[in-house]
Amino acid sequence: MIPAVLAPPPGASPVRLLCFHHAGGGASAFTSWTHALGPRWELFAVRLPGRESRLLEPRVTRHEQLLDELDAGLGPLPHTPYVLYGHSLGALVAYAFAQHRSRLGHPPLAVLVGACPPPHAAPPPLTADADDRRLLAALGRLGGMPAEVLGRAGILRRALDLIRDDLRLAQNLRAVPHEPLAVPLYAFAGDRDPMADHATMRGWSDCTTGPFDCHDVPGGHFFHSDPDFPVLLRTHLARLPTGLSRAFPEPSTDHREAP
Repeated sequence: MIPAVLAPPPGASPVRLLCFHHAGGGASAFTSWTHALGPRWELFAVRLPGRESRLLEPRVTRHEQLLDELDAGLGPLPHTPYVLYGHSLGALVAYAFAQHRSRLGHPPLAVLVGACPPPHAAPPPLTADADDRRLLAALGRLGGMPAEVLGRAGILRRALDLIRDDLRLAQNLRAVPHEPLAVPLYAFAGDRDPMADHATMRGWSDCTTGPFDCHDVPGGHFFHSDPDFPVLLRTHLARLPTGLSRAFPEPSTDHREAP
């Protein structure tokens, strides 16, 4: 896991934003977020095994493996305020991690999820046992397979193997018992997302006893790659209720890199 961290300005309490990537993705999905969010955040883009700099590590496909991996990589976090954002597969990961940390007595301040049906909903038709043709067709509808990957057989094979293992993880996370959180949960739906529209994302309201809202945003399934989205996210975070707005002041324009 390689976090992107900015130093907070003097006197500001840093708040960590932990971001979890989509199936087949990696920490690089959030590379552009750091400056958009501003220097009062510590942005941690979580990189699961089997991709990018962790390419040769065994991939995680089960709930228990995932929690062990996150505990080992992220540490205890009890005294640092933090928020979770998960996109697609990452939404299920963020929810599972929030449940786990809540059971330990260290819940997040809030959980934000995008582009993913809630864990109790009927699973999407994209499954790990789909053949290559069906898998590629489904990924094409979502806009999730770059042309440069499609044109290189070896890279394509590795990409499909990675996506299949990530889909196995998603299936496993949907199969475990789900306990509603007691923290704010906010869902984001791309207005052109064929997998998780507004009505689908509203189903996340059953996953918390705390405040809930669902927001439409421009874009398809991968709307988080739009440079406007982290700016929108920053605005929502600054307005969170129950005192959270004090933890999420609007950032200044001072973008100093941490040493």
